[in-house]
Amino acid sequence: MTLRAVIKAGGSKGVDRDAVADMVAEVARLDEIVLVHGASAETDRLAAALDVPQETLRSPSGHESRRTDRRTLEIFAMAALGVESFHYVEKLQQRGIDAIALSGISGRLLVAKKKDVRAVKGDKTLLLRDDYTGKVEAVNLPLLTQFIGPGRVPVVAPLALSTENEALNVDGDRVAAAIAVAIDADALIILTSVPGLLRDVDDPTSLVAETTVAEAEALATGRMKVKILAAREALEGGVDEVVIRAPTGDPNVRTVIRS
Repeated sequence: MTLRAVIKAGGSKGVDRDAVADMVAEVARLDEIVLVHGASAETDRLAAALDVPQETLRSPSGHESRRTDRRTLEIFAMAALGVESFHYVEKLQQRGIDAIALSGISGRLLVAKKKDVRAVKGDKTLLLRDDYTGKVEAVNLPLLTQFIGPGRVPVVAPLALSTENEALNVDGDRVAAAIAVAIDADALIILTSVPGLLRDVDDPTSLVAETTVAEAEALATGRMKVKILAAREALEGGVDEVVIRAPTGDPNVRTVIRS
């Protein structure tokens, strides 16, 4: 029986691209896989090389994120398409998988609504009108399914087209969830630099092996909160389960989240 899954590879430092490619290639020979990747570490590296300062925003709720002005959006596109997609397509081809690089702006693959970004600066909350981030609202399923099949993997960079036809930076975890819902995936697998959801972020032995979304939301801190939000969106959209794990090591060391 052919299974269908979306695999999300993190873009932070410490994610092993070869390990990700090994895992994707192994399952893609028989199953239908979409690979979505991030590009945060490469964006930082390129921004530093190009001498473009990066700014971290803090929302009124306390969430921190990268400010994406137009120049940073262009650098993110370089990192996501020019580095990450390039590496993953090359590595998958070397492993006998016909990988195709896509971004959300290609063929209107991903359509997103531009966010109203508010940031706290001192004692003021400002609305940033020059921030190019958004939330995916539609996936071009007829286009995407042309590239899905055993031995063939679309590699999707998390860029989207706004309803006003502007390119936007969109969160990779939530992109993966939206695609998983759209293709009626059996699973969403989120690969990260930690073994899964931890009760204590400083103790890797405190791994939560199985949990519900509600419990996961109560335990998650930092960047893991966004991954759990993506898990909720996937499960509520009909995906059977969400797995959070590292791309290396024992595949049974993981967190499985179900409704």
